Amino acid sequence: MKTFADTSFFLLFEEILRRDKPKDSPDTWTAAGVTWHHTRHTFEGQSYGFTIEIYEAVCSAKGGWSLIVAKEHWWAGRHGEIIRSAHWAKPLRGKRTTIIAWLKERQRQMDSER
Repeated sequence: MKTFADTSFFLLFEEILRRDKPKDSPDTWTAAGVTWHHTRHTFEGQSYGFTIEIYEAVCSAKGGWSLIVAKEHWWAGRHGEIIRSAHWAKPLRGKRTTIIAWLKERQRQMDSER
């Protein structure tokens, strides 16, 4: 993983959510030294609808950082055909290299737990 646009980043992000997010699905949780916040925005009209999910990861340790990840899903009709899905990530605070180092370390931890 070299950037936050890589497919490998989004695969790792989903794996971290599967492992670290508590089953009762709170909007805020802490795991592996990072506090996560999740919000969802949804709209349904007669001809289209969308959902945007926002995840913010915040590391408050020395050299702290904040990363936002957005997942968008658009559909035609009431939960009809998916017409667009997109995702993106952007650091809000801190160094990219520090965030990527944390992600790689978290991946190593998860691999050793298998």
